[in-house]
Amino acid sequence: MTSPAEPPVPTGARQVQADGAVVFVGPRLAFRVAALRAGVVLVTARGSADTPGDTVAELAMHAELDRELERAGSLTVFADVRESSRMPAASRELTAKWLKRHQARVHPCHVLVRSKLMEMAVSILTMLVGGGMLKLHSKPDTFLEAMRKAGVKLAALPTIEA
Repeated sequence: MTSPAEPPVPTGARQVQADGAVVFVGPRLAFRVAALRAGVVLVTARGSADTPGDTVAELAMHAELDRELERAGSLTVFADVRESSRMPAASRELTAKWLKRHQARVHPCHVLVRSKLMEMAVSILTMLVGGGMLKLHSKPDTFLEAMRKAGVKLAALPTIEA
């Protein structure tokens, strides 16, 4: 995460990467948020919100989405959660509240999963916020195709380097 010469990054701290993406790190959870174009964001997640420090990282990630939403006026979120094996109930509720609060300005979000537990978590989240808000993908190709339809072309999905 950090080299021995660097001080440790405080949990939830906003780290701007060389490519402009922003990374938030908790003890067991990390997010990378990249604005791909105005109003289109790719969130890459790794881990699970198992500690209070992870919740701080989640809140910081939502605040970053708020910033992009205010800047662009509307938002389409692509979330690559293949490196997260589960989403605790508190995380689902936090995300559901964020989605409901911004429902009028957030376009359907696309979520790429690998784990069956994450697939179930996204299904529960869909029930909490209402149908049509979340589109589930289990294959990177269909996820990347949805991104292309949103005007974004990526050859490959990035990973989190914190």
